Amino acid sequence: MYATKAVNGLPAIQRDGQSVLNVCGQDLEFANWLCALLNELGRKSELLLNEQDWEWLNANNRACRRTAQHA
Repeated sequence: MYATKAVNGLPAIQRDGQSVLNVCGQDLEFANWLCALLNELGRKSELLLNEQDWEWLNANNRACRRTAQHA
């Protein structure tokens, strides 16, 4: 299951205790919404991401980390 947890003072989306995505702008409402959506998708079917999806998510996550470090 996905859940939102503060990591170093910033919200992060975690799956099974492992951070999978940081949340830019500390938008906790969005993080909670996204967790609920991912959990619902997981109940209905297996959520599969292809390599291009993972690259896009990782690029956005790196950009978010750089922004958070400079804030």
